[in-house]
Amino acid sequence: MTFTDLSEPTSHLTAPKAPSEFTNPLKPLNDASDLISPTYWVNEILSMALGFNPKEKAQEYFAGDWEEYSKCSEAWGNLAKLCSEVSKNIDSGNKFLDKTWDGNAADAAYAYFKNIAEKCDELHSELNALKDEYFVIAEGVWSTAEVVGTILSQIGDLAATAAISAAAGTLLSFTGWGAAVGYGLAATQILQIIEEWGKLTKTVNDFQLVFHLGMATLGTIGGGIATKFAEFPLPKNPYDNPVVN
Repeated sequence: MTFTDLSEPTSHLTAPKAPSEFTNPLKPLNDASDLISPTYWVNEILSMALGFNPKEKAQEYFAGDWEEYSKCSEAWGNLAKLCSEVSKNIDSGNKFLDKTWDGNAADAAYAYFKNIAEKCDELHSELNALKDEYFVIAEGVWSTAEVVGTILSQIGDLAATAAISAAAGTLLSFTGWGAAVGYGLAATQILQIIEEWGKLTKTVNDFQLVFHLGMATLGTIGGGIATKFAEFPLPKNPYDNPVVN
């Protein structure tokens, strides 16, 4: 008896690629920092306002190979497709066999293969859930980095304005009025820089909460998959037809 599979499940076992929407989270940070002129006064302003380099600190928040992480989404999706097609092939063969085989052994075999097909379908659903969750986390990293990049650009603009004001105040220090205006404007910009950095850290902290929830979800789904593999139906004994010598 010859069985013909409906599809070739192993065709999905290909190297995963990063989603088309993927953007390296460091890119918007680097693009923003390119606008920050590394002059003496700008560095002085940032040092007074924050005490550290905002670009380097922001990069620490997004350290890691997020491109490789994003590929996990497609990898789990490919495995989900494989399980779905394995299920369909088993179900098709089982129904075909049932038409030509009767008896207790036939009934037991039908129930056994039906159970396997159902387990593969369950794995398909769980693996698809993993795919979706990995994508949500990766997408969250990209979108958060874009917001952070925008804030870094704003910090750069404020630092540049403050640097010009402070430099002007120094140049005009021979007049009390010029120094007061220059340094006063610089101080205002510094306060705004601190405020913008607060927005940046809040953005990152908000995403970290989402990230930790996502990781907890991944752990739950992964545990469910491990349980299904452990409970995967295997024959207790090899089939032995007493009619066959």
